[in-house]
Amino acid sequence: MTIDTWPPDGSSPIFVRGYHGRTYEAMIAAFHDDAVLLLQQGYEPACQHYVEGKWGFGLGVLATLTIPLIVGALVWIQILASRPLGTLTVTYVHRAG
Repeated sequence: MTIDTWPPDGSSPIFVRGYHGRTYEAMIAAFHDDAVLLLQQGYEPACQHYVEGKWGFGLGVLATLTIPLIVGALVWIQILASRPLGTLTVTYVHRAG
């Protein structure tokens, strides 16, 4: 699980955090923990957007073309067995209290 923040210096009353993970549940848990801490500092989530991860077309072509070398079968197993990284993006706004 990784978390990115824009702008990174933290000097703005509005900032965006991106939570990247393999499962939606893990990202929501990280968001919830983060939101509780940020609420104590006066920041509220203003909006959020979730994008499901997906494998690229090129990886499927590579796996198909290398099946005769057995490498393609291993790549297809990787594609079918694991989930790509999804992203939950949340905008936080500082509310004067």
